[in-house]
Amino acid sequence: MALKRSFTVLVAILTVCSSFGQDFHFSGFMQNMVYVNPAYAALPSSGEVGLTYRNQWPGIPASFVTYGAELVVPVRSLNSGVGLSLTNDVQGGGVINQSSASLLYGYIFDISNSWQLSAGISASFVFRSLNADELIFRSDILNDLGYSYGPVTFDNYRKSYPDFSVGLIARNDNLSFGISAGHLTRPQYTLSDADEYRLPVKYTAFVSGRLPVSNNALAIEPAAFYSMQQQNNELMWGSQFILANTFMLGAWIRQNIQFNFEDLIISAGISYQKYNISYHYDVNLKKISFLSTKMAAHEVTFLYRFEYKEEQKGKRAIGHRGRRVKKNDCPAYN
Repeated sequence: MALKRSFTVLVAILTVCSSFGQDFHFSGFMQNMVYVNPAYAALPSSGEVGLTYRNQWPGIPASFVTYGAELVVPVRSLNSGVGLSLTNDVQGGGVINQSSASLLYGYIFDISNSWQLSAGISASFVFRSLNADELIFRSDILNDLGYSYGPVTFDNYRKSYPDFSVGLIARNDNLSFGISAGHLTRPQYTLSDADEYRLPVKYTAFVSGRLPVSNNALAIEPAAFYSMQQQNNELMWGSQFILANTFMLGAWIRQNIQFNFEDLIISAGISYQKYNISYHYDVNLKKISFLSTKMAAHEVTFLYRFEYKEEQKGKRAIGHRGRRVKKNDCPAYN
């Protein structure tokens, strides 16, 4: 059992090291757009507070745990919105730890009577650390088995740096889409000054729609999300179903552009007054021997939205995730 556990940790750590320059992701991208596109800061009709927790690979010792917290406040007198997001990403059971604080600003342009465009920018300060004491090398395993093998040493380090991203989101009553670019300055996230160790720019794009069915008792919201960072790419597509503006059920596929399927994602949620909670479960579709049953993920997002303020007669309020809605409407997930 000790050898199996050590091998499991070693596999996870090798995965961490091979993807050290890549960002974390949330399966519930529609509920966590604030971490993806800074233009989202101008979209909600009222202020909102959100918390997100993601535990990836919980069945093995070296899991990946990500925490997120966000605050978005609209400034309607300036056609703007401001936001604050905080994240903490713990990789490989604490081998790599990254924390960030981001300030967001978004501004809305009226393109026509039915279309609006939001442009946003975010400025972040990031703190990253590597705790090499938690690493397990081949020498550690062989020495534990009684073999003589030279020790491997790896220094701890800490690094902090600023980071910037920009984004655009266009929307009307039933459709929204957006693009964003992160790590614009390609910051150095390790102690090396070599160009290949600068953080790659991350590009994202999404599109989502809303199709009312049965007199708004049921709505279908198909969506797709794509991200690309250096040689890595990810495509998520699927749909969620909104029942009576209260319950949400959905299914999604995560793959790359070579059609290598990675995860089936099952989502569920509920909305009650100003409270929204959603849950996503990632079912791993890869065959990785005994690890295959343990390579799943759990993700929970909680949103609290403040009271909607009465708008002036003839004006429309702005709904969650980039759609206009009537001034007193407060849909569960859009």
